[in-house]
This record gives sequence, C-alpha cells and structure tokens, in this order.
Amino acid sequence: MVKKIIGTIVILSVFISLQMQAQGKCKLNNIYFQAGEEMTYDLYFKYGLIHTKAGFSTLKTVAERYDNIDALKMTLHAQSTGTVRKLFSLSDTLSCYMTKDLVPLAYIKNAAEGKDYTKERVKYTYSGDNISINAVRYKNGDFKFDETLTSQTCMYDMMSVVFYARTLDFSAMKNGQTTKVDFISGKKKVSMIIAYEGVETVEANDDKKYSCIKLTLSIMDDAFSDMKEAMKVYITNDNNRMPVRLDSKLNIGSTRAILKSYKGNKYPIQTLSK
Repeated sequence: MVKKIIGTIVILSVFISLQMQAQGKCKLNNIYFQAGEEMTYDLYFKYGLIHTKAGFSTLKTVAERYDNIDALKMTLHAQSTGTVRKLFSLSDTLSCYMTKDLVPLAYIKNAAEGKDYTKERVKYTYSGDNISINAVRYKNGDFKFDETLTSQTCMYDMMSVVFYARTLDFSAMKNGQTTKVDFISGKKKVSMIIAYEGVETVEANDDKKYSCIKLTLSIMDDAFSDMKEAMKVYITNDNNRMPVRLDSKLNIGSTRAILKSYKGNKYPIQTLSK
C-alpha cells in the first residue's frame, strides 16, 4: 500500500514537472494589467452602406481558479440593441483563461450572430516540450469537430493573443514591423501576424483623446501567402496598454468598439488635451 502511494506521488510529481516545463517557455512578464480591470465600449456595426451605433461591449479581467491553477479570466462581451438588433442580432461572449504570467489555459466562445449560434471550446495541455490543444465546435446545435493538435511553440487564440500583444516591446519597433505567433483558428494551427502601425490619436466616447499604439492582427495559413485581417486594436501608449478601440470582422459585416468608461487599471491613464 505504501509503495503504491509513493508510486502515485512520484507519477504526479513527474506530470506536474512536465507541465511546468512546457508552461515555462510561454511565460510572459505582465506589468501592464491586473485583475479588476474593466472597460465598457459603445458598439458600432457596419454592413455595406449601413454604419450605425449598434449596442455595447465590455472587456474585463478577473482572478479565478482554473483546473486548480490561480488564473486570470478575460471576457469580451458584445451585444446589439435597439433597431440594429431587429435587423441583425448579435450576442457574442469570448473568454480565455491564462495563468498569471499569461500562459493560455482555455478559450470559450459563445456567439449568436444573426440566425447562427456557435459554441467553441479550446483547452491547452502542457507536457515536456509539447503543447496539446483540443478544439471542439458546435454550430446551430450540430457537432462540427473535435480536434487535437500538438505544438512545440506557444499557441494563442482570439482572446489570449490580444493580451499577449499588450506585453510586446514597441519602443524599438518601426512602422510596419511584425511579430508572428502560432494561433488556433477553428481546428487548424495557423500564424497570427501582429503588425505595429505606429502611434495615432484616438478620440473615445468619454470625451477624451488618447495617444494609442495601432496594431493590426491578421491570420495567415502557412499553406498560403495571403493574409486575412481579423482585428485592429488601438491600445494606450502608456504602461496600461488599455484597448481604446477594437475593430473586428464578423461573418456578416464588422464591428467597432470605442471606449466609453474604464476602471481597475494598474496605472493612472494618460490622456491628451481636447
């Protein structure tokens, strides 16, 4: 009995050691944001010639436990309202779990766009030098896939990649310089290209102007040379790297989220005079 207990402890110790080894190479030094950060946005919808205020969006970070790990949960919610909701209903909730040093643990998507409803779950498992990524998707109640990929490089999803981008060192970057990371898109491993496009002044809906770092995030399948833009993100050019504006592609049209209010930031926010 004692030998079995000792054997079990040894196996668990080896397993935990392998997990820590794989997670270690993906750790980031996060000095930019913390649990309690929360932003609200006015949401705009564009489809063809239609470009109108469409609803609201929130982005918040909280401290939670995930698989017995102290983690951060980041959640982006977008909701259409009013007249636009009658034309095109939108209710998207994207969440990710990351360790406190920003190693991805899971990604969850619940998206209702028009007549379509998509549920997606991604889970990251770390062992030795390998990362296993299990992706499951249902659409309109129908099973689409349950795929497991392996990678020896760090992998990100549509939520965790935004927080990864907030930690990049832009101080020495030139306009147009890119950073490439591996990315899970559906059931495929592709490349996410993060392009630094300089600094711009962005006027938010809180009647303030912000100096912002402009980033374009694009997806590129390694089998093809063409890139597909997924999102534009404007983050404050200070130690918060707070998203002030997010432009996202939808299956139909696109959305733009513009900052309305914020709280829980790690540092005082720097604004420009009107």
